[in-house]
Amino acid sequence: MIIAIWGRDGTGKSTLADALGMLFIKQGVTAIIDTDLTQPTLPTRVNGKSFSADASLGKAVSGVGTEDAAKYLHQHPKNKRLFYAGLTDRDEYLSYEHGLEAADAAKTFMEQCTSLADTVILDLSGQRTDPFVPAALSSADKIIVPITPNVQGVCWLEAVKPFMEVMKTYGRVLPVVAMITHPALDTIEKATDIRFAAALPFVREFRQNGGDAGSTPAAIRYYKQVQKLYRKLTEVAT
Repeated sequence: MIIAIWGRDGTGKSTLADALGMLFIKQGVTAIIDTDLTQPTLPTRVNGKSFSADASLGKAVSGVGTEDAAKYLHQHPKNKRLFYAGLTDRDEYLSYEHGLEAADAAKTFMEQCTSLADTVILDLSGQRTDPFVPAALSSADKIIVPITPNVQGVCWLEAVKPFMEVMKTYGRVLPVVAMITHPALDTIEKATDIRFAAALPFVREFRQNGGDAGSTPAAIRYYKQVQKLYRKLTEVAT
């Protein structure tokens, strides 16, 4: 199963990918691909592990050795069914290059990951140049789109609708309202004319503690909404 999480940066995509990953490992091996190619992401996703620059996702999308996706997947030290791909802390500005062929390499990498993992979660960046976006939107079983309940969120959604139509995402999009600070979901749905699959509250502790918010009231509400979303996704899979 391929799940793509796509939205503008700062909408909590990575936190959501991690939370869903912890649920999907109950069903089997799960790979989370962090497609942000502008900064090291693996050190924060797989804390305490050393990486080789040759095992960076940047090398994979530049067409170097994409026939072996396993070398780019890094096992989480505490969760043996959970793997991550992304940029390492060894990547430098000229460590890799990705040109016109990067989208094809990204598609190949994504397809190879589906043969290695039961569930592949694509934590897509908000950049227009992200080479994973075309393959993810065209091939994912479900596309989770976090939307912030403000002018920026609504304008972003309106701007990308034509692109989603071109990619034929009909029936596969699960919109979620993200980073909300108040529970007035009915008001948000009426204003956007969207029926949201989940309402993810803003949890300040996630930013402070790297995603571990313990059992604060906001964190409990967040995880309940993620479980609701997980049930919708597993219903699709079955």
